[in-house]
Amino acid sequence: MVEKIAKKIGKNTIVRCKEFELIEGNLNNDIWLLEINNEIRVALKAEEYLKEMELLKKSLKENFELKLEKAILSEFPIDYDDVKAVVLEEMKKDKDASIDEVVNRVKLEHPNLFYNLELDKIF
Repeated sequence: MVEKIAKKIGKNTIVRCKEFELIEGNLNNDIWLLEINNEIRVALKAEEYLKEMELLKKSLKENFELKLEKAILSEFPIDYDDVKAVVLEEMKKDKDASIDEVVNRVKLEHPNLFYNLELDKIF
């Protein structure tokens, strides 16, 4: 059973304990603090760990989507979805570039995707 969960988590370290000393608390808590070689470690139930990792992935995805939306909308796109598709393709090619860098590059290479606002002529 533990091997199956280790594969799901993506880690291959399984620690089996024969003896341990319970200093305080009880073994029914969802989270444990372990002291191993003078280092503090945190142990969770496997289901709780997997739930937390999924929540973290969801939060990172939402954060990315919001940053992407902000960067694109700040450049006044004609069609947001078209610009988003081009930006995502460019990000696949250049994984080290920031969202703002890619949006600016797309705006330079594809000016037809954005409104041309010349504010200096308005005022």
